[in-house]
Amino acid sequence: MDMWRFGDYKNYTSLNLLAAVLGIMSPKDDIDGSMVGKTYWQDEDIDRIVNYCQKDVVTVIQIMMKYAGLPLFADENIEYINQKE
Repeated sequence: MDMWRFGDYKNYTSLNLLAAVLGIMSPKDDIDGSMVGKTYWQDEDIDRIVNYCQKDVVTVIQIMMKYAGLPLFADENIEYINQKE
């Protein structure tokens, strides 16, 4: 985020928006940060939160690859751990 803001700390850019601007698939296909509390405390679905966090990490890595001018990782080369079928 620091690299995207170019030193301007007055604004906020969401990971979803940053990914979209850079042509990277959005990680927000299930839940978002506002839903984590309910998902944990009411739904008791920690696996869903783990999946959400792993997708965010992959998106940050893809963004850094894009910044570095390197090729993005192909979906088939990304492995998520502890996925329940």
